[in-house]
Amino acid sequence: MKDVEVKVLKEHCRALAHMRTELEEKRFGLVLGAGVSKPLGFPQWKDLVELIAAHKDVQGAHILASTGEETPDTSKTQMLFQHFRTKSIEQSEDEASRKLERRIQGKWRRIIHEILYKDVPGDVVKLREKHPYIKDLVPIILQSGMTVNYNFDDTIQQLVHLENKSLDTVWNAYLSFRSDTNTIYHPNGFLPRNLLDFPSDNIVFSEDSFADQLIESMAGHHSSLVHHLSKTTCLFVGLSLDDATLRHLLRRSAVLNPGHYHYYIQYTPDASKRDAETEQAIRDANFEVYNLVTLFLNDAEIAALARLLVLDDHLYLRGIEENGADAKFFYYLTGAVGAGKTTALSYFGNFKTYDEWTEPRLPELAKSWKKLSDSEKEAIDEWVVRQFYLKNSALVERNSGIHVIDRTPLDPISFTSVDKMPQKATSMLEGMSPAASRRTAQPGHVIVLTGDAEDMEARVVGRHKESDASDIAEMQKKLCQIFNNGEPRSEVHTLGLSIHEVVKRVARIILLDDYDPADIDATLNQIKNNGLQGT
Repeated sequence: MKDVEVKVLKEHCRALAHMRTELEEKRFGLVLGAGVSKPLGFPQWKDLVELIAAHKDVQGAHILASTGEETPDTSKTQMLFQHFRTKSIEQSEDEASRKLERRIQGKWRRIIHEILYKDVPGDVVKLREKHPYIKDLVPIILQSGMTVNYNFDDTIQQLVHLENKSLDTVWNAYLSFRSDTNTIYHPNGFLPRNLLDFPSDNIVFSEDSFADQLIESMAGHHSSLVHHLSKTTCLFVGLSLDDATLRHLLRRSAVLNPGHYHYYIQYTPDASKRDAETEQAIRDANFEVYNLVTLFLNDAEIAALARLLVLDDHLYLRGIEENGADAKFFYYLTGAVGAGKTTALSYFGNFKTYDEWTEPRLPELAKSWKKLSDSEKEAIDEWVVRQFYLKNSALVERNSGIHVIDRTPLDPISFTSVDKMPQKATSMLEGMSPAASRRTAQPGHVIVLTGDAEDMEARVVGRHKESDASDIAEMQKKLCQIFNNGEPRSEVHTLGLSIHEVVKRVARIILLDDYDPADIDATLNQIKNNGLQGT
């Protein structure tokens, strides 16, 4: 591996593990913005506006001169278009008509097209080599169902065709997208180099079109894009969160899907100007408001990230091992009955999740464990041990990714009287490692949900369970004692929190906090040999 790839691998191994899994599962996609097109010679918005004003058919430099720096570029573009339209009508011999308006709109698009491609190489091979990382994005695009491109140009299409591959280009959000092909979706419109290649009827470039787009997004007209964000883990490259429509879509997605997160590259070209406090503030704000995990990367690091995302599994895992990084991350979500762990788990659809039980649950599980007969306890214990054997076997066989698991192999001990805990720990150890298999419980970061016992009793009653507040309080105390036996854990106290707030706090632990796995097997052996400490 190159040095830059090693750096990105070590600093962002958790993000890589997650994104690689999502790409493999066909649930990953890129969202591209103006920053991607800039290295190819495409003008940025401010420059594009000035070049349009200076165009011989517009001659609107004096209009820009009369506006202040605080005037948005969209407003300036709107003024220039109105100036161009007025001049065109005055110079036309035809009376104002729909045909004339369409002719004006067409000429306006050709002016933008002319300026847009003026300094961009026409040779697609030169185009590919000129860019610091765009060629590394193409393999990701070819493995993704849909790529969202906020730029007008057809650079991505040309690079894909260079690989002798095909894709669909769409710009109308009302159309259904084909699921059996790669699609490039241009929300702001499409202006290919060759205007015979079906440009879009409209482009989102001026104040009125951006305002209309924002209104439409608020009215739900961009439901296909919202749906894409809810079902796909996206990597945002070259985008600014100054775009009101993008911010609205991200916020809407975050509110509707509190457990679904995306990755956002904050372009950071100069390492000497990086500030840890500023980056932390940006990272926290993007996470809390937009469900974005922010990665601070330069050109070379973006290229390295892209290459690592599609690297062969064998080479990737070898790089992980040789550089002391992690490829798999396990998070155990635990708590007393009614703590909300199962509900919280249901929100994390873009992680690999594992339910509490691998098979249909026994009816006796609805009873309080104190009210079970000896024969019922014995039958349940055997069944529970089998469930954890099956779940642990699935975890041990995983090579990479983020995995969130409902309950730890230590949890059954909290349903047992203190004097019988060593026996329960023994049965769990033997059950997960039958015969001479020598399997151990999968280590993982433990997240304990705690709360008010009365509040949790109200929740379980609604789910037809019989545990009362005193039983729940006792169970919660035992769990905290079990996980206080020298093992690291994170705690989320749920009292007064909505389920969305609980999910957000759990997600922060999974995606941003340090990964600190507990040795579950060692704790089971400790309880087996010495019982529960502190009782």
